[in-house]
Parts: sequence; structure tokens; C-alpha cells
Amino acid sequence: MVYIITSVVGFLLTIIISAGYSSMAENNKRNQLSGVSLSQRHMNYGNSYSFFLRKENDRVVFNADVRLCEEPYEIILEECLIEDTYFNKLLELENKCNISGYVKSFKKKPSLFQVMDKTENITSVYYSDLADRSASSGEYKDELYNFFVDLAKIYKDKSVAKTLK
Repeated sequence: MVYIITSVVGFLLTIIISAGYSSMAENNKRNQLSGVSLSQRHMNYGNSYSFFLRKENDRVVFNADVRLCEEPYEIILEECLIEDTYFNKLLELENKCNISGYVKSFKKKPSLFQVMDKTENITSVYYSDLADRSASSGEYKDELYNFFVDLAKIYKDKSVAKTLK
């Protein structure tokens, strides 16, 4: 009798543990990183920029709005389809700099005054379950900015607008 009870309990524990691992794996699938954006709001519009790289189903889409010193025009890319390798490079950068970890743990510091024309750098991360988080950009900002600028330069021929600086 004790053998039967022990066997049944062992069997039930195996099922419960397996169900827990499969639900954790399912949560990890649903919460995979699907996009990252970086933007700077500046009182001098010429110093403002925004980038957004995301994976939608089987497509990798890139949006950019940036003015570069060496370019005669503002680069504006909207829904630009790009190669999957660039999304993989973004994931490598995210792993190296732990961007999503920084954004998740970010706590906005309360301020007594609100400066309306203060320069703001914001990073947002997006997940496959449609959740998103935003934070003031951290130490990784320059590396992420350079990644996005290089990508904008590669695809500048697909720019949707030719606006002089």
C-alpha cells in the first residue's frame, strides 16, 4: 500500500514539475524581445532623433528620423524592411549591454521642478506579448545610438523624405 501511494505521489510530482517547466518555457516564448527604440527630444530640433527596430512575424522593420552632419538631408525611414541579421545584431547588443534589464529596473527620480525644454533620452523595449517598458537611456546609449546611425546610413537610399537640414 505504501508503495502504491509513493508511486502515485511521485507520478503527480513529475507531472506538476513538468507543467511548471513548460509554462515557464511558454512565458519565455511570449516575453521575447521584439523591438527596441531610442529617441532624444531636444529643444534644438536639429539635435532630436528617433529610431525603432522591431521584428514583426517574419519581417524586420526599421524606422528612423535623424540628421547627420555628413549628410545633406535628414534621413527619414518609415517601415523600412531590412535584413534579419541586423535584428540579430541588436539582440547581441542587448545581451552585451543588458538594455532590457536596465529598463526593467529603472526608477524615475522625483523632481521638484519640471524643465519643459530639458533634453530627454528615452529607450523603450518591446516584447512579443505586446508589453513594453521605457526609461531614461543608460550607459549603453552611445553604443545603441551608433548601431542605429550605422543602420540608417546603410538604408538611407530608402529614405521617404528629402528635407534639407
